Amino acid sequence: MSTAAVKFRLDTLSVLLVEDTQSERNFIVNLLQSMGMNVSSCASAEEAIELYQSQMPDIVISDWRMPGLTGPQLCQRLKQAPSPPYIILLTANNQVKHMVEGIESGADDFLSKPFIPSILKVRLLAAARIVKMQQHLTDQNLALNDALSKEQAYLAQIQADLDSAARLQSSLLPTSSKLTNQWSLATRFQPAQDLAGDIFQCFNIDDSHLGFYLLDVTGHGIAASMQSFTLAQRLSCKSCHWDSLDPALIVTELNADFEDPENAGRFATLILGIANTDSGQVRITMAGHPQPILLANDSATMMSLDSGLPLGIDNQFQYQYNSFFLGDEQHLMLYSDGLYECRHPTYGEFGQQRLVKTCSDAHQLSPEALLHHLSHAIDLWQQNSPQDDISMMIISTSNISI
Repeated sequence: MSTAAVKFRLDTLSVLLVEDTQSERNFIVNLLQSMGMNVSSCASAEEAIELYQSQMPDIVISDWRMPGLTGPQLCQRLKQAPSPPYIILLTANNQVKHMVEGIESGADDFLSKPFIPSILKVRLLAAARIVKMQQHLTDQNLALNDALSKEQAYLAQIQADLDSAARLQSSLLPTSSKLTNQWSLATRFQPAQDLAGDIFQCFNIDDSHLGFYLLDVTGHGIAASMQSFTLAQRLSCKSCHWDSLDPALIVTELNADFEDPENAGRFATLILGIANTDSGQVRITMAGHPQPILLANDSATMMSLDSGLPLGIDNQFQYQYNSFFLGDEQHLMLYSDGLYECRHPTYGEFGQQRLVKTCSDAHQLSPEALLHHLSHAIDLWQQNSPQDDISMMIISTSNISI
């Protein structure tokens, strides 16, 4: 190998030579400098430790026998550093036990005296490859750690934004269980992720009417939640004709303005109603939503109301409303399909039939207790691994238990 090639590989490396014999120290220093290396030297291990801390050389070449600390002892000290150098021990001891002792002390290489200069060059070239590889790995690790830190900060910001959005979404849910004329409301909201595609509300329109809805946008997560948030804003009292007391009109207008900006085939199901709290008359319009359940003192019955298309399928569709009366001590239960479509790995879907039976078997519970009971049953069925958003609300004509 040519001298130019050696310089190309070694001229960026720094070497600390530790040799107590001045003549040998001068000889080796000159030899290393001829290779183009940046060389510093000292006569003892103690001095070498101080120089290393200030200079941080890439390679340390040390004699074995020296006054004070020996070469192997110096190896042990330097290898405790956070970024230890590559160490070559020089010694007149060429027995196998000495080589073993030197390597065990932390030395990376071992060269017997007297040595041939070309052999030292070859050993230094090998050292250079290892040092540069270690430097490359260190640089890569630093870059990876930096990227990881930025990624963690980015993910933390995303999580903070999700938490904020989840709080905003929760703020759109009912805040009171008390409705007009002593009607009452019980609710349960279990998003599958931080954000849900479900949203619901129940509120007083005037002194004798209340409005309610439960909306379920296909999918769950951020995209679905943004769609549900937009629809919920459209259904607010300020943006919607609740005072018309016509749920079909409200749903028809909402469907006509439904947008799917991603063209992802997204749609939503909706059950929306208006109840007269004086007479008990309830008008409900359904847009592809699961049928409500009528709860009484001793039974639970799946209703069979006329339903239109989900929102977003046909923006020209004209919706109609169903009308019925909710009697004293009766309760109307609305829910999203995540409640009964969850699957057990062995027994399959929970199903609407099992849902109605579970409600009927628990007829003695209060609305709030019934929702807690259903949540527990569903958690057990899907083995505490949420598969879809679950929303439930029970509108009651009184606070008397089912």
